[in-house]
Amino acid sequence: MELALTCAFIVLTVALFVLFLGGRRARLVTDARPRRPRRGGAVPTIVIDFGYWLLAAFVPLFRSLRVTPNALSLFSVPVCVCASIALATGHFGIGGPLLLFAFGLDAWDGLLARELGTASDAGEVVDATVDRYNDVIIMLGFLYYYRADLLPWLLAAAALIGTIVVSYTRAKGESFDVETNIGFMQRHERAVWLGLATSIAPALATIIDEPSDHPHYYAVMVALGAVAMGTNITAVRRARLIIASLVGRRGSAR
Repeated sequence: MELALTCAFIVLTVALFVLFLGGRRARLVTDARPRRPRRGGAVPTIVIDFGYWLLAAFVPLFRSLRVTPNALSLFSVPVCVCASIALATGHFGIGGPLLLFAFGLDAWDGLLARELGTASDAGEVVDATVDRYNDVIIMLGFLYYYRADLLPWLLAAAALIGTIVVSYTRAKGESFDVETNIGFMQRHERAVWLGLATSIAPALATIIDEPSDHPHYYAVMVALGAVAMGTNITAVRRARLIIASLVGRRGSAR
């Protein structure tokens, strides 16, 4: 059952991506205006564009149903809890799509707020707070599943630490008016890496004939390693940037 869901998810994703590519070529032909490239970092730009294309298709539905951006943000928490429970119990074929859906809710709230013209500082606080809860909740699921496997457990722990610190350094930089939007594995990139890796993990485990009782899910291990490395390197870079900016201000003020 779980493998069937994984295969259906992969087929649906590929079909939607092919549809997106067809529409994208048509738009590029009819729209001659210069396009500002999206910053992808650890994710190819075309994947980021595909994600926005897919998410934007649902915004009119939310608007017609009078769903508020904050409601979408808050609803992502129970979805993340369900995803974390699925991951903790080894049901990655269910946890992966739930994880992507939860991250989709996080993106939809911003898209809807901009569409409605209701974006505000208070809304950003709600969104940022919910994001931090969701980050920790998801990582707890990975940590519990890998509790008896030292290497993937360490990767999940390092990814959790990096995810928290990279967000903290950005918030700290903003409090000192220092732009820290640099580095890899920002939130949308972590969503793509972890969500896709978790979703395809059961199919890959079947192909390489992993033990059925407790697979290592190597795709997830790779994603956790990438997130751990990217977030912690980015956190250090941001901290150094903030410190250098503050020291420079102090020196110029003398």
